[in-house]
Amino acid sequence: MATSRKERLEILHRHGADIARIQHCLLVSAHTVTPLQAVSMWLDYSESHCAMWLQLPSDDTELLNILLQHLPSTKMLQANPPTWQAKLVDAGDGSGDAVLVLPDELLMQLGWNEEDTLEVSVGNGRISVARRI
Repeated sequence: MATSRKERLEILHRHGADIARIQHCLLVSAHTVTPLQAVSMWLDYSESHCAMWLQLPSDDTELLNILLQHLPSTKMLQANPPTWQAKLVDAGDGSGDAVLVLPDELLMQLGWNEEDTLEVSVGNGRISVARRI
């Protein structure tokens, strides 16, 4: 189930202590993530178990092992220039259409918001996406 940026921000507010613990566990292992990256990582894990937000394990080692399995997409942010991965998910309306879920960090960097209209063009082996103003 894809969550909107608004929902992720609400989760960040509601589960702030969990997010701080996720960040701390990763920091101890020399990995740093933003709060929204931590939300995304735990949502990915929770959704893979058909849950919206699973309770964090009480053992930090167990938590770290889970987090490290969901870390690869966040490591791409260390690249220069930063790169992101996006997922195509079913639109959920029975149409067979797909929705491209963009990472929160990318949306914030681009200044894009839900309901923005994007223009996609394909040519010369390249895909360009621009926000229509």
